[in-house]
Order: sequence, then C-alpha cells, then structure tokens
Amino acid sequence: MTRPTLALAATLLLAAPAAVVAQQPPMTELEQAMGRRKTAPVIPPALRPMVQEASANRLLVRGLDGGTIEVDISEMVPADFQAFGGGRFLGFVFSGYEYYGYLLIDRAARGEAAQIETGAAPVFSPDGRHFAAIQFSGSGWGNLEALSVWDVAPRAVTQRLLISAVPAGEDWRIDGWRRAGCVALSAAPINPEATGQASTRIQYALEFGPLITFAQTENNAACTSGFEAARV
Repeated sequence: MTRPTLALAATLLLAAPAAVVAQQPPMTELEQAMGRRKTAPVIPPALRPMVQEASANRLLVRGLDGGTIEVDISEMVPADFQAFGGGRFLGFVFSGYEYYGYLLIDRAARGEAAQIETGAAPVFSPDGRHFAAIQFSGSGWGNLEALSVWDVAPRAVTQRLLISAVPAGEDWRIDGWRRAGCVALSAAPINPEATGQASTRIQYALEFGPLITFAQTENNAACTSGFEAARV
C-alpha cells in the first residue's frame, strides 16, 4: 500500500469538516434573574413513582390510566412536591420570572384539564369531594389571585366558584373546613400597629351550596367549633 505524500496528507486535512463546537442557547429571562442555568427539579423519593421523567424543561407525570401528562416547566422552578387525595394529585409550588404560584396535577385527567392552577397549596374537604385555595398578592403575578373552590369527580375536577374580590387583608390562607360546604379562612390586617391588631388574624367563613356567603366571623368562631381536619 502506497503511503500518501505530505502534500496529499495536508490536502486531506484541509478538506476535512471543521469540528462542530456545541453552543448552549442564550439564558432565558428566568435564568438571567436566577444567575444560573435551570436544573431538573428534585422529586422526593416517595413521589418518584408518580413521575416518569423530570428535566429542566418538562415533567412527565404518570396518569392513573397508564398514560402520561406532560407539564411544561421551562419557565418555572418547581419545589416542595406533595401528594394529595391518596396519590391521585401531585402538586408543587413554583417561582418564575414575574410569575409564581402552585400547580396541581390531576392524574385521573388528561391534557390541559389535568393541570389546575391553585395559587397556593389546596386544602381538601374531609370527604375529599372538594378542595379550596386562596392566593392574593400586591403584584398580581400569582397564578390564581382569587379564592376558589373546586369539585372533585372520579375522572375530573371542576371549578365551583371563584371570588376575585375579598376584604382588605394580607397573608390570606385557608385554615380548614368547618364542615362540608363551609371553609374557614383568615387574613392578617393591613397596618396592624395602627389598628391594635398586631397579633390577631381576621377570621372569615365561606359557605357554599344553593347559596354562597362570605362573611367575617367573631371570636375566632370560623373553625373552633365542629372543625374537621382534612385527611386525604
């Protein structure tokens, strides 16, 4: 076999394609705000059977019917994963670029219907047939910005009510369920020093059924009598 001359070897090297240098895409606004690249979320070991794949940009959640539910998390940083409803629901809090909230995945549903924006972690009724959530912010960047109650059916979740205007207050939260159809809530007063309510939360009760009522209660009565803790 004839060896190539030096001139021929040089010609072959010049003709060879240049090595392709892998380049990362530019950082997103979220990554720029974070000052680093996004990484895959950490799924707690007990919840890993519910998740088929977890990357920086998507979650593949295992549905109860054997399929998968794809969740786009490219603009989210998920954390604090929780299971609800005996494993039917997977939820997580997330932050984003001028956007944050809570996302609940219904593993009994499919597609967009499986992704429920609740603003904050939901609180289930004792019988598991409803859940409620409340989230308000001054920025308006949350993914609920309201008080809402949902009905839970075997294969789907439907929103029963949405209240976007509530009395002035801060740090709104669901304190629990007094009974079926009655949710106890509370809020911290605005400017508590000026009103003398520095250590007192204002109590409210939401009742729904044929009629819907939302009212302030007195003497912490919203959930101190007949209170039932949700066990789901």
